[in-house]
Amino acid sequence: METATQTPLDLERRIADAAAGADEEALRQTYIDQDEFLVLDRFLPEEILQQWDEELEVLKPHIHRSYIPKHKKGGSVSYQPIAEMAPALHGVYHSPALQGLLKAVTGSDVNECPASDLHRCALYAYTEEGDHIGWHYDTSYYKDKRWTLLVGFQDASTSKLLCRLHTRQEGHAVEELALRVGRGTLVLFSGDKVYHAVSPLGAGEHRYIVTMQYVTTGRMNPFMRFVSNMKDSIAYFGLRQVFLGGRGRKTGRPALSP
Repeated sequence: METATQTPLDLERRIADAAAGADEEALRQTYIDQDEFLVLDRFLPEEILQQWDEELEVLKPHIHRSYIPKHKKGGSVSYQPIAEMAPALHGVYHSPALQGLLKAVTGSDVNECPASDLHRCALYAYTEEGDHIGWHYDTSYYKDKRWTLLVGFQDASTSKLLCRLHTRQEGHAVEELALRVGRGTLVLFSGDKVYHAVSPLGAGEHRYIVTMQYVTTGRMNPFMRFVSNMKDSIAYFGLRQVFLGGRGRKTGRPALSP
């Protein structure tokens, strides 16, 4: 019987198998028709998600909660703890097979964010009644394009991903969606085009979802890097994690260099 723990090679093989079964041409057309938005149901194999389940228990003590009135309430874990303690989650972000599929769908040169970007791969935790994110674009502070890839993980909630498509496409009616992002489902979109939110969590519910960010070149001027870091420190990961590299947290392992 197979165990939940897998080597990086096993993980990459499973993602490659899933990507090989995708109709890239059809997916690209849907992505274009929806103004750079696409849902791939149950893409990530359950064996990988089972390993994520184990890694979640290790990451839970590192969830940083934040509250911005009328905009956001919830918890987040940045890339750094994920890189240190969650090899399967970390491995999916860096998967060549996954990135190859993203390139085929978008028709663009999709690359990982720079290592200094703590939002390149993050875990969002909705665990208290009323946790939510208000309407927003994933505005790119980079000099070029940025994509968001959401991956459904654990969801025992009535919360929904709310999306408005075509909001910046002249002459096209806005399309509204309310989605439950199922386990292993991918939601890919251009951060500057899809207006989206997460509806409030109900009492006794929980929802964990993974966000991955990709760019074309990763170029950003110093002022915009500061703006991006301030946003991440206030809204997501805390000042210590963003500006001090997490020094002072108890991981049992040294913090990675930024």
